[in-house]
Amino acid sequence: MRIAVAQLDIALGDKEANLTKVEEALSRTRAELVLFPELFTTGFDFPRLKKLAEPLNGETVHKLCELAGKRLIAGTLLENDGGKLYNTFVLLSGSGVIATYRKLHLFGEEKRYFTSGEKAVVARARDTTFGLATCYDVRFPELFRRLTLLGSEVFLLSAEFPAPRQEHFDVLVRARAIENQCFMLACNRVGKDEHNSYAGGSAVISPWGEVLARAGSDETLLEVEFSIEEVARVRSSFPVLEDAHPELFSWFEQG
Repeated sequence: MRIAVAQLDIALGDKEANLTKVEEALSRTRAELVLFPELFTTGFDFPRLKKLAEPLNGETVHKLCELAGKRLIAGTLLENDGGKLYNTFVLLSGSGVIATYRKLHLFGEEKRYFTSGEKAVVARARDTTFGLATCYDVRFPELFRRLTLLGSEVFLLSAEFPAPRQEHFDVLVRARAIENQCFMLACNRVGKDEHNSYAGGSAVISPWGEVLARAGSDETLLEVEFSIEEVARVRSSFPVLEDAHPELFSWFEQG
């Protein structure tokens, strides 16, 4: 599988400008899957969230499906569902939305505006099982173990992780890959908004914890080709997951 991680700056509240960046990124790669940062069409424009949010059958998703064509696009969007706002991870193609995941772990000011999701989500596409996650989620290893128990082979993490905690991001994305023996595709934004600055550091990590690619602090497109069979090989050669006891932890039975 050939994948691309599109580390971009985000124009706050400007969907047109951000969708232009998406189109430009897609034009530069032949990757089968392209992962974008958290809220990559709007950013966290808190005063205008309700105005910017759309249902998942709205104009923004329709445009992204057009841009996707035969490839997969992933990242989070502002969703309005019956007046409730969600930070929703969307995996889609030219044929439509494949899977959605509403961010479970809301951070700081997000709690004032968004409704939390209620379940972990995996999606099957291109003969691969993807586990979906968003930014702050990476601090909660139980979510990623749940995704692994649901069959994940590749984690997709869409993020706006602030620069002051960049070292945490670097360690956490690698740890989630190592402990679950999954590929980790982590896309963080760069630039700044009214609240934070962002240092990027987007990365692709192997199931053994090797850093296959890592971005700096500028806009960039990481491209990596890997074999999904590597997941089974690592798990077979070092079967740590066979020694886990998920039955002891009630949260693994949820969602």
